[in-house]
Amino acid sequence: MKRQDTQAAGAFGAEDRIVDRRKEEMAVNWKYVKHLDDPNAVREYLKQHHIVLPEGLVEILERYNGGRPDSTDTVTEQGRHYLFKALLSYNKTDRETIFMVYPGEFKNTSLYPVGTDAAGNIVCFDTRSQKYVLYNHETQNTEIMMKMPF
Repeated sequence: MKRQDTQAAGAFGAEDRIVDRRKEEMAVNWKYVKHLDDPNAVREYLKQHHIVLPEGLVEILERYNGGRPDSTDTVTEQGRHYLFKALLSYNKTDRETIFMVYPGEFKNTSLYPVGTDAAGNIVCFDTRSQKYVLYNHETQNTEIMMKMPF
């Protein structure tokens, strides 16, 4: 299914999005990427918490640890726009890390945090629906993401 067809049909799954976006990944410039202290940190953390993510997403988390994409516009299914801030880091000494938010309030959910927006909300991957969602930290509500910067 072509990307535009998938978007027209509603929120699309992460695997389709990652395959389509790999072609565009080179066009995304990442700033402030933090070298992983342990090159196996992402995969070990996922294994420790029994989380299964699409391989393409794992590669993005490893390659651009804590980074900020130059394109920050995200759009939810409700048509709201948010500014994607950064991927969470897997280095314990960095400022915004996976260790600060997971498992925490996400422990008994299918949501796995991958980044933050400019307002402090958490961008998550929903392992059940295989879609990206925005978790509002004030209301604890989620919105399906229709457009992501990566």
